[in-house]
Amino acid sequence: MSDIFDEIKKFERDMELLLNDFMNPSRGIPFKGGWKPLINIFEKENSLVILIEAAGVKPENIKITIERNILTISGKREDPFSEEQRSFYSMEIAFGTFERRVNLPYPTDPEKAIVKKEDGFIQITLPKVKEEEERIIDIE
Repeated sequence: MSDIFDEIKKFERDMELLLNDFMNPSRGIPFKGGWKPLINIFEKENSLVILIEAAGVKPENIKITIERNILTISGKREDPFSEEQRSFYSMEIAFGTFERRVNLPYPTDPEKAIVKKEDGFIQITLPKVKEEEERIIDIE
């Protein structure tokens, strides 16, 4: 006879497998609405860095904007072989339009942003902006 804890562990494993299958974009069937490139966000001494996995995306097909501490990355990855006649056995690479929005954790200076593209990655480095000091307004 198994105890309740074994049943809970089994249920937890089953749910994890179910969620991984559901959330995994490489299910072989492209999902509606394009694709979403993966993003890493990390902090360096005086800047915030956003690293985007963008293999196959041409620089002219990418738009990066910052408005009210929200970074928006949008673009399109085109299939370079779309003109060829083909019958798929597996289709795990998604093509089409994408858009990612990232809430930046603190104010940055987009005017001094540095953007690099290398080996299928885009790196955006945004310098931190010092927060304005609290101002006290006297009542007369």
